[in-house]
Amino acid sequence: MTRAESPVQMLIDFDGTLVEPNVAILLVEQFATDGERVAKEVDDQLHAGQITLREAWQRQVDLLPADRLPEMAQWAVEQTPLRAGARELLALLSRHQVPTAIVSGGLDFYIHPVLRAAGISLPVYCDVLEVDAERRHTTLAHPYGHPTCRLCGICKAQTIRGFASEHRLTMFAGDGSTDRYAAEVADIVFARRRLRLYCESAGVPYFPFDDFSPVTAQLEQWLTGKEPWPARRPLGLGRSDCPISRELAQVPSARTPAALA
Repeated sequence: MTRAESPVQMLIDFDGTLVEPNVAILLVEQFATDGERVAKEVDDQLHAGQITLREAWQRQVDLLPADRLPEMAQWAVEQTPLRAGARELLALLSRHQVPTAIVSGGLDFYIHPVLRAAGISLPVYCDVLEVDAERRHTTLAHPYGHPTCRLCGICKAQTIRGFASEHRLTMFAGDGSTDRYAAEVADIVFARRRLRLYCESAGVPYFPFDDFSPVTAQLEQWLTGKEPWPARRPLGLGRSDCPISRELAQVPSARTPAALA
């Protein structure tokens, strides 16, 4: 099987999914003044719907010392274990030549070093932290943000749907409540933690996981032909608070099951 013939592609969230912790929150707790209190306050407000993900990120980034980015990146490398079973999952995907990428609301300055240290080479779609020449000020850039919507830094719905192909199903694995925007437009969803709760409440079909072993086991069944790929789920859930995922979920894909044979 060549890469062009793979019937699926896999997109994986980073913080809390591919790796165990939410690295951004750990960095605020460790390096910002009164970090633990601020990190909890921002996280609580985000998940209570009082601030947007983009606003939460900006508040957190403003607290990180611009002159200590290399130190923070190295600290992240030392404090960020991969989720159990991640290497086995990535090995399976590589063996079957399944196109795989990281789609994250996190920041490039710690994601890339953590991946390099783990020996993982994958495309990464995430927000970018830019620093001025004097390392005094940071700017948060959103290269994968939506041109009009300002809810999120990266628009996961748009990014995930941008991978749509008439020859491949798009799989997504995530854990956070903001990952619901990706789950609403993906063909196959693997969910843990807050994303699992959202999928249950919204009626989004999903496969549960904590560590990656059940994900790898299920994919192996599909990729080796021991089980058929799941039926395409209905589009247009219409229950999202995100206008972008709601709109994209209404757009039928040009793909057909026959094209995946």
